[in-house]
Amino acid sequence: MASASPLKDIDEQYLQCCICMEQLKEPKILPCLHRYCRECLKRIVKKGAKKIECVTCREVHTLPEGGINGLKTDFNTKNIIEFIQLQDSVKVDPLRTCIHCNKKQEASAFCFRCNDFLCETCHAFHASSPMFQDHHPHIFSLSKAEAANLTIQKLSSLRVAPRCQTHPDKLSELCCTTCGNLPICVPCTYGEHRGHNLEEVKSLAKIQREMLKGKITDLLQYKEKAYSLRDEIKKAKDKLELNVDQESRKLQEQLDREGERIKKEIHDAEKESNTKQADLEERMTEETSGRKKELEKGMRESRERYEQACREEQQEADLNFRKLKEKNNEEKKQLEKGLRVMNDEIQELLASIRTQKDENAKKIKELSDHFDGIVKKFENVTATADCILAAQNDWTDAQCIPDVCRAIDLLKEEVKRDNPGMENLSGVTIRGLSAGVTVRGKVGISENVESIVDLHESKGVYITDITGNEDGTIVITGLTSACQTYIAVITMGGSLQQQNILPGTGWHYSVRCSFLSQYLIAVICGGNQVGIYDIRDQSKRFINLSDVMMNCPTNQLVYSITTDPVNDHIIIGCDSREVYVFNSKLEHVKTLKLPGVIEIADAIAMHDGNLFVCDLLGTRRAFAVTMKQPASEYEFTKPTHGCSDWYPFSVCTDRNGYIYMLWRGGGRSLIVQYTKDGGQIELGREVDRTQDVRAITAVQTKQGEKLLLPTLETKKLLTYGLT
Repeated sequence: MASASPLKDIDEQYLQCCICMEQLKEPKILPCLHRYCRECLKRIVKKGAKKIECVTCREVHTLPEGGINGLKTDFNTKNIIEFIQLQDSVKVDPLRTCIHCNKKQEASAFCFRCNDFLCETCHAFHASSPMFQDHHPHIFSLSKAEAANLTIQKLSSLRVAPRCQTHPDKLSELCCTTCGNLPICVPCTYGEHRGHNLEEVKSLAKIQREMLKGKITDLLQYKEKAYSLRDEIKKAKDKLELNVDQESRKLQEQLDREGERIKKEIHDAEKESNTKQADLEERMTEETSGRKKELEKGMRESRERYEQACREEQQEADLNFRKLKEKNNEEKKQLEKGLRVMNDEIQELLASIRTQKDENAKKIKELSDHFDGIVKKFENVTATADCILAAQNDWTDAQCIPDVCRAIDLLKEEVKRDNPGMENLSGVTIRGLSAGVTVRGKVGISENVESIVDLHESKGVYITDITGNEDGTIVITGLTSACQTYIAVITMGGSLQQQNILPGTGWHYSVRCSFLSQYLIAVICGGNQVGIYDIRDQSKRFINLSDVMMNCPTNQLVYSITTDPVNDHIIIGCDSREVYVFNSKLEHVKTLKLPGVIEIADAIAMHDGNLFVCDLLGTRRAFAVTMKQPASEYEFTKPTHGCSDWYPFSVCTDRNGYIYMLWRGGGRSLIVQYTKDGGQIELGREVDRTQDVRAITAVQTKQGEKLLLPTLETKKLLTYGLT
């Protein structure tokens, strides 16, 4: 809104109240710089209220003494509106009573010093007489040419200094900066403002204008980000729709595949049963025929014994047929029951997807409204600042600019603020099928390692942890030879896609990671640091536990990390029985206490509301602990395979809920698969002694789900198939 722009070009919405949707009347301005009619604010604020919520941006402000009346009047806007109303009134009825001759005739001018109309004759005298010399700068001709080209700056120059609030009969001459740049007259300097800091309005306004120009220049650097926030939220909304569609389709395809597989198994079982029945009938026929031939050849026995033998064989055959039929029916029944259970579970998962979608869509809408509010604030702040600067009115500048600068500072901080949880809103989390639901039966581990690939591009790094997501993206963390913390994204073939150095330093096993969403990795490093790493742009944000938690010891060391994407939780194990839970904004949510049988949570994994804990440095035992407090626990059975002193090193789960734990002892490493409830060992696979593996994770690939184990120093990646 440049000073050279005619007054008539001002956007009508700038002068409109958002409550009554009419032109502002006695405009009151809030600290957020949104303005409303005084009476409109009184209608929406309860009597005696101490707070007021802005109708436009929803910011809550504390009301000053005097309530609505105590809010600042937007004199700059009020002056513009009053002048527009003056022009409009003359257009409707040009006949006015002249302040000089007191005759009612067509108005020719308006004197802002007299605050009244002048006829043509009196206008000429008023503008030329030395008696009204101090009025000359404040006389405005109502001719069409001048009215059409009136600018904000020109209008500002026509206005006179505001009157003193204490002495309304006197014009203000100074500003009291002690009282918020309040305009005062000379007698006030000897009265209630005696000893206050007083400034000449011209010099004060000049300083304020320069400060505002600097603030606006600084704010404009964030314009692109302010407007891009709306684009980001639209992308999140579109991505949410895409992810919901993809996940729903995956579940339906899984159900269809299982349905086809079960139908085939039922068909194959019936075919096998029919074949066995035919074989029994054929053997029965052959045996009966053989006896008949023996009887006919002269090996005479009583016909009763022959018929009795035939009846017994027929009864045995019927019994076998019946057992075969019952077995076939039972298998068919179990398969069909498994399919029904899976269908019910998948319908629950689909319902969960819809619920997550609705919840995320609601949060996206809230963020969208918030970002729209930021853009509106940006537009309002810049428009207000432009209007004030265009007016170049010293009194307006001295009173209004400090409020505008404060609003700019707050807006700038709001635009700069990160939104780390936004990425999670575009995704939905699908847990694996519950124990006992999958109809595939047991999941096995390949007898031998399927592949060993070199991670040669991570040379000089001690690899301490590995994690993967549903898309097959693999992330490793570790420590460089210079004790820097390290993170990298790799392929199944070991190719490096990206790598980065994280904050802090630590020992070998202090750098751990876990996927929180499709792109966000939760990481611990540097002794007591936890952070979020985004694999899309490699951005990162880290905090120290002691900086955000009042009761956290300064020497607290973090040992392990896992995530609960469904609840947007990051779970951190330490060198004590405390387990800390954070959200994706790295805000502390709660602290859990592990049962007394556990000393240190060296490695942890989360599944179906249970926390699996490897107490490596404490009791050398492993436990499953319920996240619901008070926690209960059960202990995993220690393996006895070839060693009496196994200790748990790492733990993970597959999509079907089976638990896999990496045990080490006597220089050997053992992968142990536990039942879905953790109650018993299903099977074990010993890893080649030359491979110094320290971590394990399950990752979905195009070839099915795999177990991945990186070696600490030799930079190898071992892959075992899950069949």
